[in-house]
Amino acid sequence: MQCFTGCSNKKNSDMPLYAKTPATTTAAYTVGGSELSGDNYNSEEYSDKLLEYVNSAVVDDKELELGTVDKTVISPEEGAQGEYRLSSSGVKLYYDENEFPTEMVLMLEKYFTSFASADYNTYLKCIAPSYVAEMDTFLAKDYDYDLRTSFAKHCATIADGMCGDFKITRLKVEKSTSSEDGTDSVEEFFQYLNEDFDKDYYSEVKDNSDELFPVCFYLMCENGYGKETMLVQASDIFLAVKDGRYYTFG
Repeated sequence: MQCFTGCSNKKNSDMPLYAKTPATTTAAYTVGGSELSGDNYNSEEYSDKLLEYVNSAVVDDKELELGTVDKTVISPEEGAQGEYRLSSSGVKLYYDENEFPTEMVLMLEKYFTSFASADYNTYLKCIAPSYVAEMDTFLAKDYDYDLRTSFAKHCATIADGMCGDFKITRLKVEKSTSSEDGTDSVEEFFQYLNEDFDKDYYSEVKDNSDELFPVCFYLMCENGYGKETMLVQASDIFLAVKDGRYYTFG
């Protein structure tokens, strides 16, 4: 399964490991709070509370609300990370609008922040519908649990590294370099899903998508101690486009 710590592009970037300027988001702590974050973090208790939270989530069929991006391009002080735009959720977005549609970047923001807020309903709206059905079947057969539980486990894994509740503060998106050697990185990624789903899932997705491609991303967050740090650096995520909407897998 695709995850935040996916295949690295092994490329240099000016994205620092620790931000030189503070970032704030409007996201509220929703799982552990101060009782189970920072020095009070308890992995088992946090994981149990998170699973309960995710299992109680109500799922609807409403369209994903992407939010907006402020048109103002902000240039930080000298020596800090480059120009960015601020999303309506308070996340700093670093991307070239001539290279990437704002709708795509906002979908990725929603996808990543769904893990920080353990928002299963939003998570489902960001991933391909066919993936939901196939993964539920695979997980039930091989692991005896469902996609909700898988999502909760993923959230818990990230929380372990963050000492509890965390908030996404910055997202940078740039072109992937994973195909520079001539390898079809998209087909390579889907080989794992083909095996898990016991079918040619790649061809199915390709035939039912207007476009299928990777992008490289960097992700920063505020951890359980309020320290802003790098969560993921130079990893690829794979996206599909269908009727103007963007989806991912994992």
